[in-house]
This record gives sequence, structure tokens and C-alpha cells, in this order.
Amino acid sequence: MTTLTVRAPAQAGVATKTVVRAVRAWQLPPQPAGLPPELPEQVAAAAGEPPAGPAWAEHRTRFAIELVGDGVSGWQAPVAETVVQIIADDLAAGLIGHDAAAPRRLTYRPKAGRHRNGTHARQAASAVELACWDLASRATGLSVTGLLGGTIRPKVPAYASALGLDPSHASAPEAAAWITAAGFWGQKWPLPKPLILAGPRAVAKTLGRLREAAGEGRFMVDALGRCRLDEAMQLLPVLADLQVTFAEELLPPGSFGWHRLRAAGTGVPLAAGEHAVDEAEQTRLLTGEAVDVWQVDPGWSGGLARSLHTTETAADLGMATFPHGDRLPAALALAGACCRDKIPAVEWHLTLEPLRQQIYPAPVRVEDGMLSVRTVPGLAEAPTLPVKTAVLEVTGS
Repeated sequence: MTTLTVRAPAQAGVATKTVVRAVRAWQLPPQPAGLPPELPEQVAAAAGEPPAGPAWAEHRTRFAIELVGDGVSGWQAPVAETVVQIIADDLAAGLIGHDAAAPRRLTYRPKAGRHRNGTHARQAASAVELACWDLASRATGLSVTGLLGGTIRPKVPAYASALGLDPSHASAPEAAAWITAAGFWGQKWPLPKPLILAGPRAVAKTLGRLREAAGEGRFMVDALGRCRLDEAMQLLPVLADLQVTFAEELLPPGSFGWHRLRAAGTGVPLAAGEHAVDEAEQTRLLTGEAVDVWQVDPGWSGGLARSLHTTETAADLGMATFPHGDRLPAALALAGACCRDKIPAVEWHLTLEPLRQQIYPAPVRVEDGMLSVRTVPGLAEAPTLPVKTAVLEVTGS
């Protein structure tokens, strides 16, 4: 990616620190390979393959986005290379002169290209929006939760995502027991395709021993959309017997098969939403009686304002929201501005999140199953930059 400079006039007559004067992208080091060094022995023993780290392209090549105001900057990181390219091609020039303190006006800024919908376009829009909140927070001296209306609670429960673990591993029950003992709100385990193919009895046996080890702790599953309709239908009674708190993406949400599951009436709450990136899709899932539990990712859904809107909509419809942990600082700000009935807990990915946090000088950590809500300016600490020259810079005169 080469350096790009575009001249655009600054907004006339506006002197506030929250006006964007330049857009920059900085390359970050790749996410480390392997497991986090601080991972408990019981959890590390049950880790599956491939290891967390550079398994995905977005982990190997990643960037930090900087929106520069007058003497202060807003940040969002890590961001994938494809997302940075969309920001450079479509969004950056139109951001010059935007007042970051007016997040709802961001949608109306000029755009250059045709990337409007789809995952990468929404990730780009989300990254810019989150960087605006960060800039507005730092410029005004208020926390992001303060900008959202006030901090409702200083700490938020975390549920442990064990998606990097193998539920069939001999050490998996020890990991499940450790998660409960560590005070997590609950734990979510994957349903790998080989286990699904082994049939309902194998699933019942494998998850049953984890459920027993978890004790009174809440228990969830995520099939990552790997089931066929017939497989999902056969698994519903098993999941009902296990009394799962929710089952996530047994099938693609909103599909024909998904609605067949909903009609089965087994009492298993179905969760979805993190991959509903476009606004129309979010609205269809929320208002079409398609989900029981709402999941939102501020880094994918369009940003913090949109995530707050869908969280409030879900609450009005009687659904709790569990923010996806991919953009943990934003998810924590969202949860800190909402009561526990609206957002009972936020996802903490056991094997990925500690690696994501390594880009920050003061990483977020779980203590007794709780995450602290940031009450000082900024979504998070500004990321540590290993280089001195931005790979992208768009400036205004």
C-alpha cells in the first residue's frame, strides 16, 4: 500500500478540535502465532488446531486508522488491509472537515467509490465511525460512555468464548470447570463439523461432559453455520436437554432452514446478528421474529451508534443483546452505557482476545469474570506503532 495525499478544503469557520483534518493508516505487526502466553494450563491443553494468530489474512496484515483533529487524534485498530483500501478509495477524502462529535452526520459525508454494502464496506464504515467516537471523546475530555449518555455500570460480566478449543479433547472438561471457577458469566463452545457428522448421540456425549463440568454456569454453543437443516433439526432436542442458554448460527440466520428451526418449537433460544452487517438485514432479523437473542459487533454493524440503536430495538422487542468481542473496546463502551437487562454480558474470546490486546500499551484483562468499562477519554489506549511513517495519509488544506 502506497502513501496517498489528497487535498480537500477544511470546513470553513469551524475551529473545534473534533473536526477531521487528516486520515492516516499505520501498519501494525502481525498477530503473534500460537496461544497467548498467559492462557491457563487447563484451557491451553484443550486448544484445537490451527493455532490462533496468522491463520487469517486479516491477522497477518493489519493496520491502525488515525483521524487527526487539531492537536488530538482518534484511533481504531486493528483493521484489515482490504478495509483500509476501501477507506482510502471511498471514504477518506470525504472525511476531511467532518465534525467527529456529530456521528449521525457521518453517513452523509461524500463518498468516492461504489463500496456501499457487504462485509468489507461495512467494516470500513464501522472503523471510521469508531475512530470518530474516539476522537470526539479525546477532544472533549469525556469518556465514550459519557458521550453515549452516561456510564450505567463500571464493570460488565464477560462470557468465555471457547471457540479456539476442541470440545472432544480429553482436557476439555477441565477447561469448562476452570471457566466456571474463574467467574465468567457463562461459556460458549463450538460444534465442529466432524462432531456434527458423528451424530446427535456423539454431540450429546461430548457436550454433556462439558455441561456437567461447567456445573451451574451458563452454557452456549456456536455451530458457525456448519449444519445442514436435517443435522440442525436432530441437534435441537440434544441442546434442549443440555438447557443451553442459546445456540448460535446452527444455520445461516434468516435462511429457509433457519425459519424451519424456529418453527420446531423445542425451546432452544436461537442467537444471531454479529454477521448481519447491512442495516436492512439487521432490521429483518430483529423485527421478523427470527431471533431470540441478539448479537451485535460494533466493528461490523456500522459502528457504535448503529449498535446502540439495534440494542435498544432488541430490548423493546424483549431480547437481550450479547455484543460480539471482535471490537472489545467498542463492545465494552456499548455495554457500559446499557443496563444488564439489555446487555447481560460481553464476549471474551479465550484464545484470540489476549492476542488482539497486544497492540495496546494497556491491554484489557478479565478479573473475576468481569471487564472494566473505560471511564477516561478514548475507546482504548492509542495503539503502539512500530513504524514512523503512515502508509496512507489524506489531508485537508
